[in-house]
Amino acid sequence: MPRFERVLVPVDFSELTDTVLRYGVELTKEGGVTVVLHVLEPLPLHFETAFGAFVNTEGLMRIRENALRLLEETKLRYPGRNFVTELREGKAAPLILDAAQRHQAQLIVMGTHGRGGLEHLFLGSVAARIVRNASCPVLTVRNPDPKAA
Repeated sequence: MPRFERVLVPVDFSELTDTVLRYGVELTKEGGVTVVLHVLEPLPLHFETAFGAFVNTEGLMRIRENALRLLEETKLRYPGRNFVTELREGKAAPLILDAAQRHQAQLIVMGTHGRGGLEHLFLGSVAARIVRNASCPVLTVRNPDPKAA
């Protein structure tokens, strides 16, 4: 099985994350680097009500802190392996492609939730955009249990 020096593993902390991470680590050469990326999609922080406007910065801080904690925990599952963890905020597809370029990834390993039909048409697919636009190979991993997808 081929192994790579630098593998990018975007994670969303869904039920697929452990499986995707395992593939990414296994496909990284001994001594290579597995880059684990989580993207926080833009959230509505400003709420208008009849009583005035509110900004939910505390909620965003808790989400960010939780994501950082989960990224650190992923490294602990694979002692002796080289990890770079990164948390970015914005639209997932462009930030994943940017991370692949910046880290000179030779492979991207990511989950796909297997949406089809109208759901795919309206929601789109981050994985499909990455497959179409990445400058390196992309391995997409789908949950083998269709009920869980």
